[in-house]
Amino acid sequence: MKPSSHTTTSFPVKHNRLRSLAAFTLLELMLVISIIAILASLLMPAIGTMRQKADSIACASNLRTIGVASQLYLQDHSYIYPCIQNPVDPPIYPPGIPTQSMLQAFGPYGVTAKTLQCPSDLKQGKGSSYALYQNSYDWKPTLDDESPNEPLVYGRGGRGFTQASGAGGAPPAFVAKLTKIRQVFDDTQIHFGHMNALYADGHVVAFSSATTH
Repeated sequence: MKPSSHTTTSFPVKHNRLRSLAAFTLLELMLVISIIAILASLLMPAIGTMRQKADSIACASNLRTIGVASQLYLQDHSYIYPCIQNPVDPPIYPPGIPTQSMLQAFGPYGVTAKTLQCPSDLKQGKGSSYALYQNSYDWKPTLDDESPNEPLVYGRGGRGFTQASGAGGAPPAFVAKLTKIRQVFDDTQIHFGHMNALYADGHVVAFSSATTH
């Protein structure tokens, strides 16, 4: 018997066709990249706004920490506010008057160097208030060396102030409402064109330089 011959039928696999179906064409790839770029451009402003809001919240938290520390300081110092010398020129007080920095006065009550750093201020780099003065915040000396019970403010009165008589020929004095006195605030308008401010009664709000109260 003759050995039977088997004919093998080959079915060529169309690799090239399958590869072309599975892969992106250059046009499709460019279209996907364009869509991603458009979505990113739409999201970036929202992400930036969210970051600014987060920085403002962190800043407000710092100010509340300073507010709590100042209240604890008062309890330990006969309810008299410290004389805080801001590290800027010109100095608030002349030589010879005992003064402290915010860190010196309130350090024992939980204020640290990080507490004095506003995140938005730090993003200014070498020109930030913290880089220049080691403090992102200004302390307003209105209540220095006064009691929070009936603090006297010397000078012209305005909304939120009740006039009291000046003693010994001193200029007119005003009993100030703590709810109206900004005690600590951002050095510049770095939160959406506003500053965060700690008021003497402990609440924190944002204001613009054009806002008086």
